[in-house]
Amino acid sequence: MSNFSKKTFILAAFLLQLPLVFAQNQIKVKGLQIKNKQIYMAWKMRNAGTGDTVGCVYDVHYQTYKGKGKAKKLATVLNNLMNSAITTDTGYSNMSIDERVKQDAMGFYQEWQSLNSDSSSEWSYKYLKEQTFRILHANKGFISLRDDANYFTGGAHNIGVTVFSVIRFKDNKPVESWKELFKDPEAVLKIAEATFRKDKAIQDVILTGQDWFYGEKFYLPDNFAFTDVGIQFVYNMYEIAKGSEGATYLTLTYKQLENLFSVEF
Repeated sequence: MSNFSKKTFILAAFLLQLPLVFAQNQIKVKGLQIKNKQIYMAWKMRNAGTGDTVGCVYDVHYQTYKGKGKAKKLATVLNNLMNSAITTDTGYSNMSIDERVKQDAMGFYQEWQSLNSDSSSEWSYKYLKEQTFRILHANKGFISLRDDANYFTGGAHNIGVTVFSVIRFKDNKPVESWKELFKDPEAVLKIAEATFRKDKAIQDVILTGQDWFYGEKFYLPDNFAFTDVGIQFVYNMYEIAKGSEGATYLTLTYKQLENLFSVEF
């Protein structure tokens, strides 16, 4: 860390491999060892231009995996997914996940610190990165992962996004579309639209009459995961509605879908 003037101060905390809240409901997969980790770093400094005290928080929860037997290849696939999700900086691509997270944290801090060190600046900058990437669910055929990220680097409000991933056990490859799971995707779409209307209490014939889907037809996103009760889909903020709606979740229960799954499932 660089030296600071008398008007600047810094507070940093670093925590690694802490027991996490989501570890209490640890998903178990035969032959797969899952280690829960966290890096938390927080700083404060006085903006050199405005004199305001501003903060920067980096809080990332993630997992690393080791596999035995058939789970060995799966562990490699999961580690690669985790590695890619933490940061898109290709300069970190050959690092371990732990090293990658540390480098990402310091890059995030350095950008924030640089912006607030300009004595001619009329703006102060607060930074926040919160992210949790973990296994959400596993059944006999698939393993589902969930990546929740929340960013703030200036502007009117935070940016939040949830990304689901589903991996087949038989070949350790991702399921690219929910349609791959069903023998009659159109029937699933009808059930999904009826469920969506019920959840949102929409009576109009046209969904867009309620400011949904921006004038387009109802659709299901390929952002989905298996859960204990069914398949959950997520439309992220602004995807189908104004920002005040936030993210929209839609769950289709296994009972609703029981006669529609493909033979493979």
